[in-house]
Amino acid sequence: MAHISVPKKIEKQFRGLLSQGSFYIISNVAAIDIRSKSYVYRHQNYMLQFKEDTKVHLLHSRGADIPTLLFDFCPFDQLPQKAIDSKPLLDVIGVICDVGPYDYASQTSQHKFQKIEIRNLEEQTQELVLWGQHGESFDEETVLKKSQEGIIIAIFAGVTATLQRFTGMIQGSSSSATQLYLDLDIPEVQKYRTSYQWKCPTLQKHLPQVKQVSPLEVAGKLYTIEEISNLPTSSFQGGATFSIIAKVASIIPSVKWYYKACKRCGKGYNNMTDTPTCGCQFPVPCPMYKLPLTLTDNSGSLDATAFARAAEDLVERHADHVSMSMKIEAIDHVLTPDKAIGKEKLFYIGMNTDSSAKYPINYVLKKSFFVNNTESTPVPRAPKSGEDTTTNDNTLATHKPMSISIKENENRINAKRRIDFTESDADKSNSSKEPEESTTKKNKHEYV
Repeated sequence: MAHISVPKKIEKQFRGLLSQGSFYIISNVAAIDIRSKSYVYRHQNYMLQFKEDTKVHLLHSRGADIPTLLFDFCPFDQLPQKAIDSKPLLDVIGVICDVGPYDYASQTSQHKFQKIEIRNLEEQTQELVLWGQHGESFDEETVLKKSQEGIIIAIFAGVTATLQRFTGMIQGSSSSATQLYLDLDIPEVQKYRTSYQWKCPTLQKHLPQVKQVSPLEVAGKLYTIEEISNLPTSSFQGGATFSIIAKVASIIPSVKWYYKACKRCGKGYNNMTDTPTCGCQFPVPCPMYKLPLTLTDNSGSLDATAFARAAEDLVERHADHVSMSMKIEAIDHVLTPDKAIGKEKLFYIGMNTDSSAKYPINYVLKKSFFVNNTESTPVPRAPKSGEDTTTNDNTLATHKPMSISIKENENRINAKRRIDFTESDADKSNSSKEPEESTTKKNKHEYV
């Protein structure tokens, strides 16, 4: 069994040529040696990927030895080993023992999910999260009704494993390739049913618990850029942030448009090497944005820097997905940052009060929301490592020191030179990462 990814930029080209359950001869695909691509952080030797000139030939008759459905079930106790950045697609099987409500991830989130818990033959339980359309299409009423007749055996095909940073729990999360099968008529399910020795779970209906409020409701007092500029440094002590409604006037791209960090904890690597600065037992390297930008409102302008999630929400594209198909030239990514320019958003602005960084940055963009939700859609996100989906989106992080001021009238070369700081400095500005509203998930690649 092999996983093949379709890059987002050519997804539409192949979307109409592929359908689930059909059989194809796929030729001229790329086998990418990950070790030769230093900017693609994946813990596997190679990956198969469609190209623009890949050929897809539909087979109208198939060989008798090709099964219509094929699963490679992952035991629950092996899921922690699969919670890596390469996000391998996994199949899990179990008896449904709890069905949560289809609810919002947090008060200010537009993303919804459905949590389902399954139990294996050893009476171990595993939580799985169905995001977006997967959660919406889950027929909760039918499952609850059917559970009164006996156990329901579910197969979750094409899920990924994620480590919850704050709880340490392993979660299964839906991907773009996820399929859910209930009581499938195959030998594996029949054997599972006869081997299950535990009491039939009693499923109950759970009502949504998250009361949704608008970001403006939780933002509190709104400031102007002039007012924030006049605030003393002491006002930002303890990670305090201030809310403004402003537009992104400019984003200055640089050759180093990202820094390399550990995906599990967010701490940077030493100068783009393979040496992490964190204490994680199994650090997972990944790229994270660092974007110097200028915000404007009627009172003036403000230079700030957006890191990691805050930057991803602005450009509406994950940094690791960009890195998977990039040509390693900053100019190739100018259009991606430009998507944020001119959009009015609600920003939470913080400041680093520690001046010990090599290139101190004063103002840091901690959080952003669209004032008008119809303007655009934030980057879909599933829970990343250690993400606590019950955390309020308004939780604000305490950042440590840094500060850069990018003048609009400076030429690009000087601007690049000024923002070419190290990952350790970025780490100080992004060290206290807030719990992320989860992916997700999400995934910018389609799997077949």
